[in-house]
Amino acid sequence: MPRGLDEIWFKLRDAAPFGAAGLTPVRPEWQSDFRLVAVTGGQGMLAAGDRAVPLRSGVVYISPPGENLRADVAAAYRLEMYVFRFQALTPDETDSGAVPLPRHAPEIPLAGEPLPYPATALVSLCKTVCACRSSLDPLERFRGQTVFEDLLHRLFKEALSGSEQQLDAALETVRTYIEQHYEKEVTVKRLAEMSRISPRHLMRLFKESYGMTIGEYTKELRRAGKRPAGMLARSALAERYLLPEAAGHRFG
Repeated sequence: MPRGLDEIWFKLRDAAPFGAAGLTPVRPEWQSDFRLVAVTGGQGMLAAGDRAVPLRSGVVYISPPGENLRADVAAAYRLEMYVFRFQALTPDETDSGAVPLPRHAPEIPLAGEPLPYPATALVSLCKTVCACRSSLDPLERFRGQTVFEDLLHRLFKEALSGSEQQLDAALETVRTYIEQHYEKEVTVKRLAEMSRISPRHLMRLFKESYGMTIGEYTKELRRAGKRPAGMLARSALAERYLLPEAAGHRFG
């Protein structure tokens, strides 16, 4: 990535809820800017240029400028989404002014990739941004910009925190440590320091990967008095965000 995220000027230009049934263009009038599509309900496919991207609740897709988007939804479903139009610009390096103005659209991380996001939190953030944007109060509209930037920050932080292979290895290290020390006090803080994953992120990944919380796993080990072989059906991180009918497509 040629520029750091701190050098990019993000400006939210519009935000709106969007429902799709059948084959529906996704805000074609917004193609000149980046579009962030946040799916909050239903499932279907997103035709992004010449690619088909599976969608379901809790998935975010950042579309680069100029990309044609169409939502393709089966008759039995309806996609519920929010679409955010925003600019991402960087200063002109040749600008000699004291305050360089943002002029060029850079490449930004995650554009063109489907990204997982906790569905409940996503719904709350989307509703807040849209409510703020439609307010007559300038301070509320300003708040909408900051909430949108918070959504971007969380996406960037999670996606850029490490590869899936690194996360898999870190989770296996955590699980092994718990199995070896379950008779003692095992704290999330200690596990987070060991895995170099934030406590909140670690708890969510562990639950999604192994089907139970860290505390529940520790209690099961203590109850059994030993490592119960096969207690956990390992569900690979690569399979966490698969659509039932879209095997082979990976989210995250």
